Amino acid sequence: MTASGVFAQRIAALANADADLAARLRRAGSSRSPSEFRARQVGGAAAGLVAAGGVLSVAGMGLPLVFAGALAAAVAVSGATEHSLERQIAGRRTQITEELPIVAEQIGMLLASGMSLSGALDAASRRGLGICAEGLARVGARVAGGTTVEVALAEWADDAGSAEIRRFVGVLTLHEDTTDIAALVSDEARSSRMEAHRRLIAHIERRNEQVWIPVTVAALVPGSVLLAIPFSDALSGYVAL
Repeated sequence: MTASGVFAQRIAALANADADLAARLRRAGSSRSPSEFRARQVGGAAAGLVAAGGVLSVAGMGLPLVFAGALAAAVAVSGATEHSLERQIAGRRTQITEELPIVAEQIGMLLASGMSLSGALDAASRRGLGICAEGLARVGARVAGGTTVEVALAEWADDAGSAEIRRFVGVLTLHEDTTDIAALVSDEARSSRMEAHRRLIAHIERRNEQVWIPVTVAALVPGSVLLAIPFSDALSGYVAL
């Protein structure tokens, strides 16, 4: 492969990486651009590199250890920035899962009352205050700007990065192919509520396990200590003989 071909591939890889980061930032609800995020990440890594290098140098470490420690600190800071972004994305997905059943039920009732899909989406966006309401408000703005409701809904699903919203949008886009879209939306709302309930039960069970493990250990350790004391005394007496 020629040098120009390799260069073109690297440029394409960087462009794809920026596009992926831009999508992740939207899913995290961040207004920062990929360049701003990378600048902050690199700045934090550089600060960690300098701080760790200075501390290790003052501690009298050898040059190889100073270099390795400073590099490890820079990598740790960079990884922490990425981890923070992923936590924000996960948090918003959880919030979407909790909000979507309520929003879907509202839209289903509005459609059943005879309101158009665009009108129902707009009304639901004005009634809510969460992430789903914000997404529907953007859908309404895009439709008002001339975009079709199907395209605007697809953009919302891509920005949210939520499987539940993609499924919900898939149902909404059937509004021209069926005469009973309100029933389909209501069924999807019930499905979303059941899924949210299952996730809540699983989360409670995981929390219970996290609580019972230290409680069990705390209950067993004192008893083990009480059993160990006479055993230790007996063993000492046997050794003295």
